[in-house]
Amino acid sequence: MALHDSLRDLVSARGPGVFDSAEEFRGILDDFLAEDEASLGELNLLVDAVRLGALRRVLDVLDHGAAPEAAIREAGAALARDRGTDDPTRSCWALASLAYALGKVDDSLVRMFRADAGTLPAGVPPTAPNGPAPGIVPGHSTAERPGTQVLSDEGVPVPSQADAAPPSPDPGPTVDVQAYAAPPPQHGAPPPVIHEQRSSRAGVFLLVVLVALLIGGLVAAGILLLRDDDGDDPTGSDDPSVTDTGSGEPDDRGALVPDDVMLAPYVQDGVSRVYRVDAQTGEHEPVTRAGIDARLPSISPDRRTMTYQSANVIIRVDLESSEERPLFTEESDCHRASRPSWSPDGSRLAVLCNEDRDPDGDPDGLWLANPDGSGVELLVEEPDVKGTPIWISETELIYGVDDENVGSTFWRVSVDGGEPEQLPVDIAGYLSHLDYSEESSRLLLLASPTPAESEGAIWTLDLDGGGTQLVVDGPYAHPAWSVDGTAIAATVVDDTGTEVLTSVVLKADGTGTNLVVPDVPPGEVGIPAWGTR
Repeated sequence: MALHDSLRDLVSARGPGVFDSAEEFRGILDDFLAEDEASLGELNLLVDAVRLGALRRVLDVLDHGAAPEAAIREAGAALARDRGTDDPTRSCWALASLAYALGKVDDSLVRMFRADAGTLPAGVPPTAPNGPAPGIVPGHSTAERPGTQVLSDEGVPVPSQADAAPPSPDPGPTVDVQAYAAPPPQHGAPPPVIHEQRSSRAGVFLLVVLVALLIGGLVAAGILLLRDDDGDDPTGSDDPSVTDTGSGEPDDRGALVPDDVMLAPYVQDGVSRVYRVDAQTGEHEPVTRAGIDARLPSISPDRRTMTYQSANVIIRVDLESSEERPLFTEESDCHRASRPSWSPDGSRLAVLCNEDRDPDGDPDGLWLANPDGSGVELLVEEPDVKGTPIWISETELIYGVDDENVGSTFWRVSVDGGEPEQLPVDIAGYLSHLDYSEESSRLLLLASPTPAESEGAIWTLDLDGGGTQLVVDGPYAHPAWSVDGTAIAATVVDDTGTEVLTSVVLKADGTGTNLVVPDVPPGEVGIPAWGTR
């Protein structure tokens, strides 16, 4: 029996109220479905469709007479964005399956999205995020590929135990996200045993001498401390991140992720893990722990701190100690947030926050915060804000707005406030994935034919919106500048239907050469970060 048929049986047995609560729905699925009837990624996706309000929105528009396929496609695209992926096909399948279970759409619509997704049948656990599907190579039009959207970012945080079925958070991070390894046992020789001896005059004399030496040492140390307080060393640094080498020259702590290394999430069986990946050789090592669903990485300008997305909570990672914690506290207005962006000096973050914590998970606007999650303040109240905000200086940002009546637009705003100003961009298509390179003083963006299509052409342009240059024609996705502004990280679907990591190297004329990164981690690549996002 197909999975959507089992869902219809579930509604017949339990009633439509089974979809009212995401947490209860997940528990019911675990009890009702056979063990091999759905993969972990499919279960997480179905629960997210309920938790993020996508199913409710579909039912609302269907009740108002909307065409089923159009309603599913629109809501599926929104659900995919909310989950941190630009590929909506699997999300459309999940919504169609749930709507079919409620008797709102036909079986044929579910099977169409299942075929488009290129997934394996529900009863067979997939060996990769998607099965082989007809693909295209760079340079061909997106329209030439008949329904082979690639499934990249999906799933919610799961426990590290391989045999546990992870509950979908409702909402916020779980203890698993913050779980740390137990401290290592202390090693070394046991303390010496001092055997009791009879006192003697020599022993008393020795004790007096030791006490005198101890007192003298304490007095000397106190004098040195007082001298140190009386006058600071003018060559010293108050910056705790700078170390004095003894020669009078400060020694900045080095980057933990080299400039030629990307942070790229790779998805296996619906769970994403972030890796360091060399842009030329593909040499890689994991950054996040296995079993934790980590997506949408970003990295600080000093390349010592990383963030990743876990459902609708941002997790901060110290790359030196590997310590992880939620960036914002549960009491913060930005506890539910996404798309953090670092200022050029690393002293501030811009982030999209869902202050009212409504079920649909949509952000309420653009906020500023300190890198440790403190100092949260609203900058722009805009419910249609989309994508990662981009710093173009220490005091100015550009953010995107996705208005269904106007389309995609970009706006410049000062961190000191004031009215945002629209950035004029004369490039056709649906514009997204804006990024800025301080080294090249250029913006880049992705131009897709429609909002529902995640692939498109990569363009660069000046800060005033002029000087547009086509770098590479589609179908590319998820572009991001390199640290030095000479290359662009992106993803592309290869001829096997798999989304792979690529580096687009810029030539002197502004166009680019596509170099697929070899020997990458197992799985299918998600949305990479290179410069800071």
